Amino acid sequence: MPQWLSEADCKAVLQSLLSAELAVYRGTSAPNWQDTPAIDSLERLHLAACVNEFFCLHETGAEDRLLMTQSFDDWASLVARAITETSGLTFRTSGSTGSPTAHLYRWEDIEAEAHALMQRFASRAPIHRVISWLPLHHLYGFMLGVALPSVLGIPRISADNAMLPALTAGDVVVTVPPRWDYLARSRNGWPANVVGVSSTAPLSADTSDALIAGGLTGLLEIYGSTETGGVATRWQKDEPYRLLAHWQRADTQHIQGVNSHIAIPLLDNAHWYDEHTFTLLGRHDDVVTIGGVNVSPQHVAERLRALESVAECAIRTTGPTTTRRLKAFVVPVISKQETASAIAQATAQWPAAERPVGVTYGDALPTNALGKLTDW
Repeated sequence: MPQWLSEADCKAVLQSLLSAELAVYRGTSAPNWQDTPAIDSLERLHLAACVNEFFCLHETGAEDRLLMTQSFDDWASLVARAITETSGLTFRTSGSTGSPTAHLYRWEDIEAEAHALMQRFASRAPIHRVISWLPLHHLYGFMLGVALPSVLGIPRISADNAMLPALTAGDVVVTVPPRWDYLARSRNGWPANVVGVSSTAPLSADTSDALIAGGLTGLLEIYGSTETGGVATRWQKDEPYRLLAHWQRADTQHIQGVNSHIAIPLLDNAHWYDEHTFTLLGRHDDVVTIGGVNVSPQHVAERLRALESVAECAIRTTGPTTTRRLKAFVVPVISKQETASAIAQATAQWPAAERPVGVTYGDALPTNALGKLTDW
């Protein structure tokens, strides 16, 4: 039961969740919450189901009451009362590497991670405020943008998509690698004693160096995933990751909670220096990072092959790491024009990270003399 989670916290997370789900449901951009968006009966059913799953309202018997209330504020109040009886929150993976999967995080585990992060910050500088520039309904956004400041009893501010607020000493800025890339190139200087946090994907050394050279006091990189939560952190690009206090090593490819005997696999190959520190040697699967989002080229290729006008296709990355995107080679069933139209219509609804920025068409996939796929 989270005594530290206020109704204002619930309202902020609920707005983030509803905005994202409504945008996906409608196939449009996120609605403007200056005026609560009007929703029809089918949208209400969909959103109520999403809220029920995320906040685990089915554990309380209050899930049907979402359909009996009409206003956003009423939903927020209902959620705030109900979570005193729930086990935790359910976060979903993005689905960029396959079908989205749901993962329950119990309140005690969320609180343990918040305290572990607090310890990591205590070694660098006092924290007075958390500025989160990311969605609060994602695991990383909730942990750093809601749970950490709430457990510490310090203010939090959710930045919009356009800009950060005025910063002061003691601020912690939390966002993702593509936005750190933007800030490294567009922001001239930082106030004293402001630190940053980056997660969801590797941060380039050039970006990290530029931010520190520009005056950022420190930049904490978090390694983890929706499947595991935050696992380890490091302050310097050239140093190994160190496990957070609530984790311990099980073996070379598994970790487990300090109070648990259940081994959880790491998503990456790891080289361990001791029981607490390690470096990463690359993913076990074909996943690549596009704009801070993990994407499986194989999964994208399967989605394209599912189109009736596509006979075969291959997906590869293109461009340098900081601006990496996907490209496709496609073999049409009948004509290039018909296939191109079908691909454009389908991918218009895909997340940006999954959309190929270039499509090459041909009668057969490009291969070498041994029949192996080659670049194009």
